[in-house]
Amino acid sequence: MVVPAAALPAALAATSALLAVRCMQARADVGLHARMRGELLVPQAGKPHQSSLAARVGRSRLAARVGGSEVIARRLELAGRPVSLEAIQGLRLLLAASGSALGLMLAAFAPYALALVPIVVVAALRLPALVLARLGKRRQDRIGAHVADLVELLVATTEAGLSPLVAFRRSAEALKGPLGEELREAVRQIDLGVPWRVGMTRMAGRCDVPSLRRLVAALGRSQRLGTTLGSTLRTVAADLRGERRAHAEEVARRAPIKMLFPLVFLILPAFLLLTVGPVVLATMRSLR
Repeated sequence: MVVPAAALPAALAATSALLAVRCMQARADVGLHARMRGELLVPQAGKPHQSSLAARVGRSRLAARVGGSEVIARRLELAGRPVSLEAIQGLRLLLAASGSALGLMLAAFAPYALALVPIVVVAALRLPALVLARLGKRRQDRIGAHVADLVELLVATTEAGLSPLVAFRRSAEALKGPLGEELREAVRQIDLGVPWRVGMTRMAGRCDVPSLRRLVAALGRSQRLGTTLGSTLRTVAADLRGERRAHAEEVARRAPIKMLFPLVFLILPAFLLLTVGPVVLATMRSLR
């Protein structure tokens, strides 16, 4: 179908008007705005949306008076900041308020439940910190388990002729998990002008893993004394392998002790019930 040349301006004007109407409809569409915010304004990993109820409660004056923010901030750092500090403080207050309300409701039927309200409040205030401590310990274990892999990558890259900064950058690209995230964060700080020794020291302070601290200290000592970086890394790798072997042997020695409880209280009663039980029943029937 061929459009006449005289009708082309009219068609363009109609198309423009239709697009203008659709834009006005989209501007007034609340659901479309919500979908766009959900798709385009997605919070970064480890940083939840700050308009949540817990975060708003955490920014109140009452949350500031509760205290414990320094300890929780440190545990959040060790856990990789899965949530914000305000969200944790608000969650503590919400749990304490919910526990108090539940205790008061139960006190209407059982007066002795009123004595449990302070215990519930203290437990609610402590529970998020305990969960964060557990998450931080698990993350530290994951980082410590991959420090030896980092050392091997650094040995391979430095022996290939790369500088320490480039070696750390290549290692950060290759490693996954929490250690890779911390390495990439340290590399970003170094790219912004922080000296690489300072960036590595900050990374070791954030993670608080002994093997990673030893690696950073060995690298700093090697640069300060002018020793060969490859030999230093090989020495650290040998030490880490020895520590991993010693840890595995220690875990193996503790295994029989951990198996003692299920063996005595779970397996042995069932074994006695299946073996001695029929003999006892047969003996009792013969005596009758």
